Amino acid sequence: MPIPKEILYLTEADVQKTISYAEAVDLAEQGIVADGAGKVNGNKYYMNVGEEGFIKPFSGYIEGESLAFVKTFSYFPINPIKYNRPTTSSMVILLDAETGLPACFMEAGWVTGMKTAASTTVTSTYLARPDSDVVTIFGAGTLGRLHLMALAERFSLKQAYYVDINPAAAESCAEELEPVLGFSVKAVPIDERESAVRESDIIFTVTTGGQELVQKPWIKPGVFIARLGSYQEVSHDVILEADKVIVDSWKYVSPRIPEIIDLKEQGKFDF
Repeated sequence: MPIPKEILYLTEADVQKTISYAEAVDLAEQGIVADGAGKVNGNKYYMNVGEEGFIKPFSGYIEGESLAFVKTFSYFPINPIKYNRPTTSSMVILLDAETGLPACFMEAGWVTGMKTAASTTVTSTYLARPDSDVVTIFGAGTLGRLHLMALAERFSLKQAYYVDINPAAAESCAEELEPVLGFSVKAVPIDERESAVRESDIIFTVTTGGQELVQKPWIKPGVFIARLGSYQEVSHDVILEADKVIVDSWKYVSPRIPEIIDLKEQGKFDF
């Protein structure tokens, strides 16, 4: 590519115009396959800031691509309560792979969510039953919405349930997405979540809560669960009695996921 002489700036609105859900899932799959083949360079680390917040800088480059990236992701759960600001924020710098010069600076909140949803969908494609058609999503924020939109690109869904501690958020998700997706999307009160879990083939937990949202006796055989939140979301026996537990990186997951930390300390689970 030409040597960058100016830096392109993309707002969140600009970024959302550049890629579809289907394209995002396909690109995520290409990246995951390239990583598995040893063709990806990059790293990340968690920098704790204060008692609960952290900033996560990370980078990536796929062999042969014209651009590399450096990204920052921050997570400060106190923000909505104390400052009326979002819990997370993200920024990305794209750099020319030949010269290392910056080519683009973008606001990356939306694309971070899209990346996560697309990656989870790819994982579901490989690990969930191909005929899965019922999904329950815990968490009706932006990430919960993106996950259903992405999942619908790879599975012929007939029913989706949203569960959120805020009933209005779940209702909003259901009302917004059902007409777009063309299948039933329903809000389920958190106290009635067991019925949705028992019916589901795929379960996503994308919350900032800290309670056992999913319990082992509720899960039917063959269910795929993607546990994505920062605090405890599933009971310990969900992990201990699973046929298979897969993490993207034990180095990063083992010191940060509450269920894993608890089970390691009890000597019940380790790599």
